[in-house]
Amino acid sequence: MPCAPISLIPGFTSELRNAYIIPRIHGKLTSDHKMSEPDIYWIMEKWLERHPEVKGRERDIRIVRGTWTLRQGIKTDVISVSMVAGDDIEGYDPAQDADLYAYYLAEERDDL
Repeated sequence: MPCAPISLIPGFTSELRNAYIIPRIHGKLTSDHKMSEPDIYWIMEKWLERHPEVKGRERDIRIVRGTWTLRQGIKTDVISVSMVAGDDIEGYDPAQDADLYAYYLAEERDDL
């Protein structure tokens, strides 16, 4: 007997919602004209220490990396981190951990 597609099963959704835990961050040009890139693995290590409630769900975390060109013409990585939404991070506001990445926080851009 044929099975109904998952999308037709009442009460089942195949959509996984993601919650951003680290907004877009990118490298910055320092006062001595050197690039300072964010260490996303250090940031995530500290974030996970602060949020033991997500222990065991590390595989649900997605780091997305792209490239931007700064106004100075210098290319840098732009990075954001999301996690499959769940009860353990419901209502989470990334601003509560902004001290981990505030220096690297990306400005809004019109070309996104």
